[in-house]
Amino acid sequence: MQLESPLVSTDWLAAHLREPDLIILDASMAPPGEQLSPDLACIPGARRFDMDRQVCAPHSPLPHTLPSPEHFAALVEDMGISNHSQIVVYDQAGLYSAPRAWWMFKIMGHDRIHILDGGLPLWQEQGHYTAPTHGLSKEKGHFRPNFRGHLVVCAEDLLAAAQTGSPKIVDARSRPRFCGTQAEPRPGLRGGHIPGSLNLPFSELIQAGRLLDQPGLQQVFTALNLHKDQALAFSCGSGVTACIPLLAAYICGFHRLALYDGSWAEWGARSELPVQTD
Repeated sequence: MQLESPLVSTDWLAAHLREPDLIILDASMAPPGEQLSPDLACIPGARRFDMDRQVCAPHSPLPHTLPSPEHFAALVEDMGISNHSQIVVYDQAGLYSAPRAWWMFKIMGHDRIHILDGGLPLWQEQGHYTAPTHGLSKEKGHFRPNFRGHLVVCAEDLLAAAQTGSPKIVDARSRPRFCGTQAEPRPGLRGGHIPGSLNLPFSELIQAGRLLDQPGLQQVFTALNLHKDQALAFSCGSGVTACIPLLAAYICGFHRLALYDGSWAEWGARSELPVQTD
């Protein structure tokens, strides 16, 4: 299966559920301070991809930090994932945390990964069958990572970028959090943003649980005076919702893209790093 778009439709997935190489992952996460609903059904055969407690660096002080390539490989092999697997990832919100799972696989060198457009809500709304529990892998996979370090950046990279203007930093948090007028949901963090960064709240890219169409997304980037030849680094509260504008930029043809994995959970906690408010 060769798919050009990072998104697949619910009808496409329903028609390919029995493909032998297809693996469906539920990458649902709850916003800070909230809990996932335990009563929601699953897409048939979907395996749980828990980025809070499982697919993360086990000893990091930051939330759901990207694991090492070796650790990531061991975890996804236990899910039955191999290098030839065709993966479709979704979440319970429609579009919230699935893009982070998509980008994690990209970082690890796996391009056969796609996001279910509309997620579980649209799947159910369109009357597709659901299962009461997640599926389990019958066989262990064989996954060899090819780590793409340029797809992820650290605080020191963005400290330099704040001075040089490249990559351009895009912050996906809400405007009040970006300006420092609303307290962060995680305690102990300063308010404000990385100096020189642009604010693009992820919520402005979503309508009814689905990403805006490509022309609508392009209008957003044009309004921010961002161009496809620019390098962009995306940040948010903890490296999850930053992947929504990153996905949007990817769809619009931007290809010099990176995620700041630590995001504000790291930057806001480190007193030696500069903060801007406005």
